[in-house]
Amino acid sequence: MKALQKYKRTYILALQNAMEYRTDFLMGIISGGFIILVQCFLWTAVFRSSPQEIINGYTYSQIIIYSVLSGVVSKLVSAGFEGEIANDIKTGGLSKFIAKPIHYFSYRICNFFGEKTVQTGVVLVLFVILMTVFTQIWGFPLRVGQIVMFLVSILFGMLINFLLFYSISALAFIITEVWGVYIAFNQGVYLLSGAIFPLNIFGDTFATISSYLPFQYVVFFPVKIILGSLGVHEIVSGLLVQAVWVVVLLVISKLAWDSGMKKYVAVGG
Repeated sequence: MKALQKYKRTYILALQNAMEYRTDFLMGIISGGFIILVQCFLWTAVFRSSPQEIINGYTYSQIIIYSVLSGVVSKLVSAGFEGEIANDIKTGGLSKFIAKPIHYFSYRICNFFGEKTVQTGVVLVLFVILMTVFTQIWGFPLRVGQIVMFLVSILFGMLINFLLFYSISALAFIITEVWGVYIAFNQGVYLLSGAIFPLNIFGDTFATISSYLPFQYVVFFPVKIILGSLGVHEIVSGLLVQAVWVVVLLVISKLAWDSGMKKYVAVGG
């Protein structure tokens, strides 16, 4: 039990820190809102110029709802800690975790979910407001079971995104200036997760390839659930795939960090 106390404390400190800087998160959502507005204007222009009411399997209302919710979900599951990890490795700050009985992975994931607890509360309020508006405008149907499965998929999406960025952070062991790699990887995940556009608008080949990758299960899959585009069987199968990816990425992250630690040389710290 004593061993768990330090991680509980880490979670609480991260939660308190997120509450103290909650304005930063809100400003992030507001700034992300400009991107969502651009997408909405773009899709409005596309549908107005097209004689078809359904484009790539989406009605106008569905694509607008997708654009808004994908922006909110991508903000919620975002990582952002990779820079801190790189700094720990570069400056020798990682050494204190080696010298003390604190597992770095456990520290990071507790810190991550501590911050996400507050952010999730804010996003859930925003989600309720958005879904109420969508229901009033388009009569958007929403079921309790659908919401529950959406929330479960969001939790898996957070874990997948955390493990993706935790794994790629191990590159800091072998690359001195890793910021460019982080930026490129972040933009790649942003595109492949479906945070910008629904993945199936890029064609069947792209959709098939992406189905074998973990990225779509971060944003695209959860949003498809709430849109009502998936049947129960497809949702359950998708949740199982998310669980499998969590296990696979856990193994990958461990291998990456075990390899990186063999090259680690403490400087400063």
